[in-house]
Amino acid sequence: MVWKRIAVQVGCDSSPSAARLRRPRPRLDDKVLTAWNGLMIAAFARAARVLEAGTTATVDREAWLRAARRSAAFLENAMWDRDRAVLRRRYRQGEAAVEAYAEDYADLIFGLIELFQADGDPSRLEWALALQQRQDDLFWDSEDGGWYSTTGQDPTVLLRLKDDYDGAEPSASSVSVLNLLALAHLTGDASFFRKIERTLETFGPGLGQSARAVPMMMAALSAYHAGIRQVVIVGPQGRDDTLDLTREFAASYQPFSILVAVEPGAHQDRVARVLPFVAPMQMRDGRATAYVCRHFTCEQPVTGADDLRQRLAETR
Repeated sequence: MVWKRIAVQVGCDSSPSAARLRRPRPRLDDKVLTAWNGLMIAAFARAARVLEAGTTATVDREAWLRAARRSAAFLENAMWDRDRAVLRRRYRQGEAAVEAYAEDYADLIFGLIELFQADGDPSRLEWALALQQRQDDLFWDSEDGGWYSTTGQDPTVLLRLKDDYDGAEPSASSVSVLNLLALAHLTGDASFFRKIERTLETFGPGLGQSARAVPMMMAALSAYHAGIRQVVIVGPQGRDDTLDLTREFAASYQPFSILVAVEPGAHQDRVARVLPFVAPMQMRDGRATAYVCRHFTCEQPVTGADDLRQRLAETR
């Protein structure tokens, strides 16, 4: 009754919702964040890839892939200063500002690795490797492993912290171990393996005491012990036999596999400049061909979806 009497005195509707409409609205937080967009790119790219095997009329794979590509293009054009190798953290009203934190690098790299698997564009991988190098230069803790959140160059930040909790956003170190597992098993870079192992050693005691607080790091630890497979599909993009192999790969849960799509010709030459191990891979008998590899050693290639299914089951 108190609320109703006050409302009558000011001559407005007595409902709470009407009163809310009269209040000053809170400011709109409309900034664009690199880290959040990196996670979004990963989500849309993964959905576009794995749900291609799905098969409902409501699935719009191309729309999801376009969304991931547009976001990646925006971040590269607006947030990445290639000449200075500087990534920015936020964008608003035409201005990119604030040098990125470790989480911005890690989440964007995560998104680019997923996008590379979805569309096969080697420029995604090239940029991911450049960002990883920059992240390591700025944030890597060479003594204890893991990545600091900040660079330590800002005098107003008195203490460099290293996040050890995967909350609404996973920590930079957790995402980075997953990133390096993928990049190491694509490039063979030994320094990536050393960083992975050093970080897992650092976080090991915490994993044993509070595993539920670091689910992303636990996922990285599982991937480390399981080992990562490289699955390379060589075939003309969009052709039925290539799509059959791609759909077969996407049809089952493959948490410890990385997909590399290779189209013979100029595309394969571009991919091979980044990933030399794909250079000798060829189609067999004029058909799209899948190579299932571990530690860059490949099983006998297969050309049929049924054979690929069996090969993936054998090499788990």
